[in-house]
Amino acid sequence: MGQHCFYHPSPMTKKPGSDPSRGNPMYKYRVDKLSSPRLSSVSRSSAVSSPGLDVPLVPTPTESPGLEVSASPGYLGSTSFSAVLAEHQKEIPGDVDVPPGTTIAVPIISPDSDRAQMAVRVLGILYNLKFFDSIISQFYAGKWYKVLPPYIIDRTLYATRQIYDSFEAPEIEGRLRGFALRIFRNSSRPIPRSKTMTVDDYAGTFTGPNTRWETIALILATAGVGLLSRPEQDPLISELRGSDDMKGSSELKDKLVLQLSDATSNCLMLCDQASSSNEILAYAQYADVVMKTQQYGDSSYQAWRRLSDLAATVYASGLHQVDGPADENCPFFLKQVRRGCFAAAFFTDKSVATFVGRPPLINYRYCSLTLPYDIDDDILFADNEQEVLSHVDVNGWDKDGIKRRPSVNRIRLQLSFFREEILELALGDGYQRDMPRKAEQILERAQKAWGQCPAHLRYDCLSPDELVHPLHDTYRMLFLLYIDYLHSHFLLHRAVVKHTDVGHKPLFDTARLLLSTVLRICNDRETTTDRSKQVSWVMLYYGLPSACVLAFEVLRQGQKPGPHLVVLPRSEIIRNLSVFVSCLAWIASPSPSHGNYTACKEVEKKLSRILDQILDPLPLVAPHEDLNFVEDVASGLEPYLDWSQFNTLDFNSEYFSL
Repeated sequence: MGQHCFYHPSPMTKKPGSDPSRGNPMYKYRVDKLSSPRLSSVSRSSAVSSPGLDVPLVPTPTESPGLEVSASPGYLGSTSFSAVLAEHQKEIPGDVDVPPGTTIAVPIISPDSDRAQMAVRVLGILYNLKFFDSIISQFYAGKWYKVLPPYIIDRTLYATRQIYDSFEAPEIEGRLRGFALRIFRNSSRPIPRSKTMTVDDYAGTFTGPNTRWETIALILATAGVGLLSRPEQDPLISELRGSDDMKGSSELKDKLVLQLSDATSNCLMLCDQASSSNEILAYAQYADVVMKTQQYGDSSYQAWRRLSDLAATVYASGLHQVDGPADENCPFFLKQVRRGCFAAAFFTDKSVATFVGRPPLINYRYCSLTLPYDIDDDILFADNEQEVLSHVDVNGWDKDGIKRRPSVNRIRLQLSFFREEILELALGDGYQRDMPRKAEQILERAQKAWGQCPAHLRYDCLSPDELVHPLHDTYRMLFLLYIDYLHSHFLLHRAVVKHTDVGHKPLFDTARLLLSTVLRICNDRETTTDRSKQVSWVMLYYGLPSACVLAFEVLRQGQKPGPHLVVLPRSEIIRNLSVFVSCLAWIASPSPSHGNYTACKEVEKKLSRILDQILDPLPLVAPHEDLNFVEDVASGLEPYLDWSQFNTLDFNSEYFSL
C-alpha cells in the first residue's frame, strides 16, 4: 500500500528561496512582471491591478500545431441514437467501422489567437502567484470532511509545480505557450481508463505531462474557495500587501478573488468539449459553484448558471449512473471517487434549488442514488473491494465509529433524496393532491434515515458537555448536517400549511427549534476563517424563513384578537429574533464585498422594523379592517424570502442556499 499512496511533500510548505521580486512584498512572482500585448476582452480580470496579471500571451497561428479532437458525445443512455449498435457490439463484424456515438477523430483544428491568449494568461496566473499552493494545502488540512481525496489534490499541485519549476527565466514566454498547447492536445482526448490502474496511475492521466484544462480549473477554483475562507487580517494576505492595513488587505483579497474567479471561468470555457466531460471537470465546476455563491451571492444568476454547467457534466460523464457504461473500465477506487463527486453535486443542486425556489437541475428519478462507502482513503486506494467491505457494516458505514472523509457526503446525499421529494410537493405542478398523507410518508422515511446515521455524526446526539464547547471544525459540520435535516422538516410542514391550511403547530414547533439551533453559530464569532461570508448563507438559508414565520405569527397575534390556533411563547421568540437581527448585522459588518452583503443588510433593516412593531404594536384594528400594516412593515423583503405562510396571510418571495 505504501508504494501507491506516498504523500509527496508540498513544495509550498517550505520556505521559499531567493526570488528576484522579493524586494516588493506586494508581488510574489517567479519572475519580474512580463510585458503583455493589448489585453483580450475575454479576460475581465486583466483590468484589475493585482499580482500576476501581466503575462505574455499570443502564439501566432503558425506556431500552433494541429490538434486531433475527440468527437465522443459523452455518456449515451438506452434511448440514444447509437444504443442498439452499442448493445449488439459483439455481433458486428470486425471490419466494420466504429459505431456512431463512440470516440472517433474529427478534422484537425488549431486554437485561435483569443483562446491561445486566454490560455497562456491563465497559466501565467498560477506560475506567478505561487502562494495559491499554500492556500489550497492549508484549506484541505484544516478540515476532516473533504469531497475530493486530499492525495489527488496533493499530486495535482505537486506535478503542476514541478513543471513550473523546470521553466527558466529567459524562456518563460515560450514555455508557457508550449505548456498551453500541450494542455490543448491532452484535453482533446478522453482520460484513459483501466480496471488495473492504481491511484497514482489515475492521477498521472490528468497531471504532469498529461495536464488538462480541467486540472488547471480545479486548482484555480479550489484556491478561490480557500482564499475566500481566509480573513482579511490573515498573515499571508498582510505579507503580500506589505502592511497590516485592514482596508488595503481587504481590497487586495477582493482583487485576488476576482482574478481567480475570472481565470477559473476562462479555464472552464477551454473545457467546453465532450472529451473534458469527466469527474475532474465536475469537481472543478463544483468548486467554482461554491466560489461563485460566496463571491456574487447564493441567489445570483452567475452561481445558478454555473450549477447548470455542473448538472450537464454530471449527466454527460455518466456520474448519475452507478456501474453504468461510464464506470465499465473504472477500478473500484475510481468508482467510489465518482460516487463522491455525484453526491457533492446532487446536494449542492438541491441546496441552491431550495434557496431560490426553482426546480432542481439534477432529477433524482434518473439517478442511481448509491452512497459512497464510509472508508478512509488508504483502504480505498488499495483497491481491494473485499477489504473495503470488511471495514463497513451492511449500510456502508464505518464499523469503528470514526469520522471518515466520506461521512459528510453520505449524510448529505441521504438528506438530498428527501429534499427533492419536498421540492416536488412545494414547487411541482399537480403534486399537491393528498398532500398531508404524502408529507407524512416523506417525514417518516426521513426520520428513519436520520435515525440510522451513526450517533457520532449526529449533532442531536452530542452530550451536554460537548454542546457547551465552541463549534470548532468537527462539531460545526455536524451542526450544519443537523440544521439541514431540520430545514427539510420545516419546508415540508410549511408546504402542508400553505396548500391545506392545516398543521400549524408542527410548523411553529419546527420553526422554533430550527431558529434556536441556527443561533448557536452566532455564539462562536472566531476569526480563524472569514466566517461572515460562510455564516451568511446559514443565516439566510436556514434561519431567515423560520424567523419570518415566527415573526409574522407573533405580529399577527398581537394585532388580531384571539383565540388563536396556536399560542406562541412571545418572550422566547422576541428574544431569539433580537439575537438573529444582531447576528445579521455582524455578518454584514466586515465588508460589502461578499455576495450576500446586500441581502443581509436589507433583511436586518426589515426584520428590525417588524420587531419594533411587535414590541410597540399599533392599536387593535376593528374586525372589518384588514392587516395592510403587515405588508407595509415587510415591504422590500420580497427579493430575499418566500414566506407564503397561510391561505389567510400570504407573503410571496424567494430565499436561497449553499
